[in-house]
Amino acid sequence: MLMSRKEEINQQMESCSGSSAQSSSPGRPSLRPLLSRWDSAPPSSRALVLDGTTIEHILPDREMRAALLEVVKHCKSVLCCRVTPLQKAEVVRLVKEELGVMTLAVGDGANDVSMIQTANVGVGIAGREGNQAVIASDFSMARFRFLERLLLVHGHWSYSRLANMMLYFFYKNVAYAAVLFWYQLFNGFSASTPIDGINLIIFNLIYTSLPILVVAVADQDLHADTLLRDKCFYKQGQQCKVYTRWRFWLTMLDALYESAVVFFIAYGVYFNTDVGVAEFGVVINFSIVVTTSLHLALETLHWTWVHHLILWGSIVVTFIFNMIYMAIDTKQNTIDTYWVLYMAATNPTYWFVLLVTPIIALLPRLVAKVIEQEWFPSCVLQARALEGSIAKHTRAVS
Repeated sequence: MLMSRKEEINQQMESCSGSSAQSSSPGRPSLRPLLSRWDSAPPSSRALVLDGTTIEHILPDREMRAALLEVVKHCKSVLCCRVTPLQKAEVVRLVKEELGVMTLAVGDGANDVSMIQTANVGVGIAGREGNQAVIASDFSMARFRFLERLLLVHGHWSYSRLANMMLYFFYKNVAYAAVLFWYQLFNGFSASTPIDGINLIIFNLIYTSLPILVVAVADQDLHADTLLRDKCFYKQGQQCKVYTRWRFWLTMLDALYESAVVFFIAYGVYFNTDVGVAEFGVVINFSIVVTTSLHLALETLHWTWVHHLILWGSIVVTFIFNMIYMAIDTKQNTIDTYWVLYMAATNPTYWFVLLVTPIIALLPRLVAKVIEQEWFPSCVLQARALEGSIAKHTRAVS
């Protein structure tokens, strides 16, 4: 008598449990004997093939799903053949939710749409089967071979850019808000600010928005050839080595330190003088803009003429805007900024504060980066140093 497919699968799962069934959790098959036999084989030789009928019986059963995942975690690759579009999506959802990993789905036809939409990242390939997969995907390409460059090059760059962009966004907002907090210590926490409302609004809107956007779009920590040649750099994104918890809190501490330097240097220099609140606010506003801009310059890894134009241009725009803005009598009720910049700029103390503050604020970060590059370089820093040596040798030969 022929055995049904489900009974066959159940018997295979039970045979895998063997004598180790007592050590496993109640009702859950144990695959330790099977996995122990795999230990002698190299990881690259472990593969699993599933057909649609097998998946149909495994997915509804919670215990069998757990057993399948236990096997999948020890496989280099898993091949699912003769499966329906819904089964493709269910397999992707199973791996994504149960293992808690980022999933990528690649498809070229309408039967891959569900799988592409279920995965964290969907890639559609334009081909003879239509454009349904391309329409439903996050990224589209003309050939499957382009997937290597999409992942190893653009995927690596994208993670590095987004991680540094998020850290910088948190940093500059915490630094700017902390400057206002230090001021509250000397005015009884009255919620008044030394910086006028217009400058408070456009700090994020104009002064510091474009430079970080350019870096987030065009920054490159390594050349494309290096990333394609050595695929170990792709693990930087898989293991989240750039945007880490300790780096986040270290950046927040750095933001608090830099804001304290910006405020207290200006406070110490102008202590017991006849400088008003508006002029004091102009000094610390320009100091924090210059400091945050130079901070971004230290973190930029790939410079082009666009980076220079936007970064240094944003500092120039800050001066030009305030020269025009403070030459107009806006008749503000809180802080009168009329002609304040012109009065402050005639005092050498203003330029002294503007020069010394960024140097002292950014010195610890600069020292830390030098120490990291010289004594504790990561694989990316070592590769960057090698790229620099090759570029110098090439220029010398040519």
